[in-house]
Amino acid sequence: MSAAVTAATGRTARRIALAALVVFALTGGGRVTGSDEVTMLDLSRALLHGHLDVPPGATLDGPDGRHYTKNTAGQAVLALPLAALAELGARAAHLPSARTELGVRFIVSFFNGLVTAILLGVFYALARRLGAGPGAALGASALLGFTTPLWFYAKSFMSEPLEALGLLLALGNAALASAGGAQERPGERRAQRLAALGAFVAIAVKPSMVLLALAALSALGAKRVQRWIVPLAGVALGLAAEAAYNFACFGNALHSGYGAQASLGAFSTPLFVGLYGLLVSSGKGVLWFAPAVVLAVPGFVGMRRPRAHSHEPRHGLPARNAARAALVACAVALAEFGTFQHWAGDGSWGPRFLVPVLPLAFLAVAFALEGASRARRRVAWALGLAGLVVTLGGVGIHFGAEMRQVGDYPYTRALDDPHFMEASHFNPRYSPIAVHWQMLSRNLAAQLHGQAPRLGHAGAVDPRLGISTGDQRALLGAIDVWWLYARYAGLPAVPLALAAVLLLAAAIATIVLARRAAAAEESRAA
Repeated sequence: MSAAVTAATGRTARRIALAALVVFALTGGGRVTGSDEVTMLDLSRALLHGHLDVPPGATLDGPDGRHYTKNTAGQAVLALPLAALAELGARAAHLPSARTELGVRFIVSFFNGLVTAILLGVFYALARRLGAGPGAALGASALLGFTTPLWFYAKSFMSEPLEALGLLLALGNAALASAGGAQERPGERRAQRLAALGAFVAIAVKPSMVLLALAALSALGAKRVQRWIVPLAGVALGLAAEAAYNFACFGNALHSGYGAQASLGAFSTPLFVGLYGLLVSSGKGVLWFAPAVVLAVPGFVGMRRPRAHSHEPRHGLPARNAARAALVACAVALAEFGTFQHWAGDGSWGPRFLVPVLPLAFLAVAFALEGASRARRRVAWALGLAGLVVTLGGVGIHFGAEMRQVGDYPYTRALDDPHFMEASHFNPRYSPIAVHWQMLSRNLAAQLHGQAPRLGHAGAVDPRLGISTGDQRALLGAIDVWWLYARYAGLPAVPLALAAVLLLAAAIATIVLARRAAAAEESRAA
């Protein structure tokens, strides 16, 4: 790519990231409620005050009798600036203690919106540098961001968006670093460093990403071993960060808070069950929750197809290496998480453990859209619309409310029980896709008739959720966006409606700007 084209691509990528950030700000839930989410936020706040122990929850006791999160500290460290800002803001507002807690959670809940927006900008830039055209890269970015579970996780404080960003940086930049022959090309060192950064982030956030990070780095190829030195240093640093955290908490660098879940004994699910569950089951199958992923199949073929009368790949060596590494990473993810005892990643929306590899697969979707026939474009539109409908159900109703509605929560079976959440996983009648839309339709109809939930019920406050039991029941009728939650809590309607309208207008404007930037690239390329 010439400098002018690279600059134009960067401009478009930034506009895509900005547009996505505004959409995520508009549709954010403003809440942190899942066990892992709350404990990770507790760790981030504990780090602000110079310690690692947290209140009991998704924790394991250390040798000192204190409680430590079972997750590694990577996300908590990266969220420190936002957590610090949240605490300062809550103190400055002089809120009551219960409102202070909810205020801190509100601000930190947008962390993954920022991460996911950056991910989509990076995705566009990498797809372009690997050879996809502006329109195809923009289309794949939109499909990835808004027709897959990635949108749902942008509303959460779970680790999947950071894992996905790390793997994408690792694979895309490893592929770009593989382009040179015997002589090092300009930019190759930078690509190696960015690949190392991606591997480090993915592993520091979740150690189980190590195999996926290595699979992503396989895009470096084997022709020049020295290309691997810097990226493997990123892997080593990620593992070292995990070991240091384990030692600080448990006095043993190899002992993590996951306990038995970190042992081989945790991989007890028959592979055919896990594959069925992750790929096609009605409750977790990626083909239902991200239908546009099927376009990756022709995309991978196109990325690896040679030019006419040549053995060279049509889109260049980086694209071929990226395709191979993405296929390897997807296979590793299916094998690793398809045999994991908790393959479904409950409670969550869709195939949680496959979310980190979705951007890798959607790189191929960009190539499937490149020069697509009219028939393929129609298929892409249909798959995209289907994915958007599915995703809006997940974005509109909090998964915790759906689990309470159908009786999945509070849990009545142990997590290792083979019948745990069996109906929600495998019976189409109880698929979260259907139940979320039933609840969304019901709640929208009720609120349009003036029957919105009202918060403020008396009773003991759940320390994890930050609200009373009565409020939990009331929120079964809620729509999962922050400006409606604020209205349910009694804040004035007019300022909240104005904020929502302004964000909607900003979202439309930034989307138009991103589309124009991609169109300008397209015309320049023509």
